[in-house]
Amino acid sequence: MGAAIAQVNARIDASLKAAGDAALTKAGLTPTKAIRAMWQRFAELADRPEKVRELVESRDVLAPAERAEQERKLSLAREGSMIVSRSLAERGVVVPEGFEELSFEELREQVLLERLRERGLDA
Repeated sequence: MGAAIAQVNARIDASLKAAGDAALTKAGLTPTKAIRAMWQRFAELADRPEKVRELVESRDVLAPAERAEQERKLSLAREGSMIVSRSLAERGVVVPEGFEELSFEELREQVLLERLRERGLDA
């Protein structure tokens, strides 16, 4: 037997609906898919009502210049981790898969563990 289906009705400004529908179409989504995804996310956050409120009330969409700056910083961070990875590999240090994605704390821990191994103190 299939799951019960419920219908959601909402009243919104006609121009807002048209603009939202256009944005969803550009994203390859239907209003139904978008609402299902939104309700799924709300259900996942049921024990964190402040996060639900934050999602609903958020207008934190980055301006193009801010998004470009964010992307530039992320690119530099990825480039930096690749430099470290290549440098270690050139020195014969085995670089674990996914090394470039480690946080600073994880990278620091890896370096400290490697130093302990070099001194025979990892036991």
